[in-house]
Amino acid sequence: MIGPRRSRVKLPFDQSRTTRWRGATTCAAMLWLASLSCTNGLSPCVDVDETARDGALTATLRVLDGAARRLASPAADSAAILRDAALALPPDADDRARIEIRTFLSRAPAPGAEYRCSGDFIRTRARQMLLRLRDTLLQIETVPVEPAVCYADPFALDPSRARADRVVDIYGYDFDAAPLQLVTITSDGFHDVTPALTVASHAHLAVKVGEGGVPVSAAIQSFGLAWGHVIHHRVPVIAPATRLCASRVESIPAGRIVSHLPVVVRPGGPSEADLAADLRLDFSYNMVEATLCVTAADPIASGCTTEFLYTTDPDRVIDGVFGSPSEAVSFPRGDRSAAVRSGGREGPVGEWTRVADSEAAVTARLNEIRVVSSEGEGCISPITYLEAQRTIRLAPETRRALDAQLRSVDPTVLTLRPRFVPTPR
Repeated sequence: MIGPRRSRVKLPFDQSRTTRWRGATTCAAMLWLASLSCTNGLSPCVDVDETARDGALTATLRVLDGAARRLASPAADSAAILRDAALALPPDADDRARIEIRTFLSRAPAPGAEYRCSGDFIRTRARQMLLRLRDTLLQIETVPVEPAVCYADPFALDPSRARADRVVDIYGYDFDAAPLQLVTITSDGFHDVTPALTVASHAHLAVKVGEGGVPVSAAIQSFGLAWGHVIHHRVPVIAPATRLCASRVESIPAGRIVSHLPVVVRPGGPSEADLAADLRLDFSYNMVEATLCVTAADPIASGCTTEFLYTTDPDRVIDGVFGSPSEAVSFPRGDRSAAVRSGGREGPVGEWTRVADSEAAVTARLNEIRVVSSEGEGCISPITYLEAQRTIRLAPETRRALDAQLRSVDPTVLTLRPRFVPTPR
């Protein structure tokens, strides 16, 4: 699992902060639960209309949870799942639920020749949308949506072949969610070339290079796409003098525990019900995290918890994770003998546990997780170089120079490919 090469290098005028989204059951949900006590005959404070609204919210959350659970599967059809969810919403559901789902369906391109992203990328964005929507309906604060990059075509540039008119297509999602900036990165620093960037759509950017655009020379190390004054994606320039980053395999020892322990469960809620959970690894910059999501019969107990797992040296970047990045489990209704389930050999989880005396508490004991890290600046990772070979014709002298450097790279590293690499055409 390889991600777009990002950098914590901030542009000189940076006044930004770094944030990340995390879904979980919080005190906002507890306040919502407190309001439900009136519906149990403890107080006459709730009228029929309010009870109906609470019922609609519960039904809506169940639909969102079911769709998010289905999207965790690598084979899931995100468009079909979202269409089913929109139709399954109760008639009196909050209008925001239908609007958000239908808006995503109308904006999501289909992976293919015109949109060089994998289906997993769209599934990931769709699931994030559902979980954010869930939090919004529960009045849980969420951070603003940010753009995301999945792939660039070509994946890299060769200055000897980029002198004529050429366009670099960058694909992703929500490019209209933040002001974008394009810079060239050299040994001397950053140079703003944003006028060469065209926002073709919220999912497609075009960069004009060569004649009529940004000249490409061996002095340029890469083109950087930035928002929030932080460079989030780079398109490298590869020349004979380009240096491969020193890469290595690092391990997160087996045995780490990730837990979803709901803050509150409603009294008198469903008992002995089916329970599903899934865990997904994610990484950015030099950090690896795990997100555990649980789908319970009582939606107020469902949710996601994100936990920090590992960080490498601050001057290095994590390029990828070996094995499957995700895994899922289900605990059948009433089968307490299956409270402990074994995970898969290729996935991140070695053992799942449904916590006793709880309808929604789950822990995951992780397998050993191996990651690849490399130097962060002034070079390109070996995996990036190999992907560039697949997308462009490099000059013979460039290939000879970099192929010679590959001989010193751990062969295990070279088995990985970009995280959201498109399906071969």
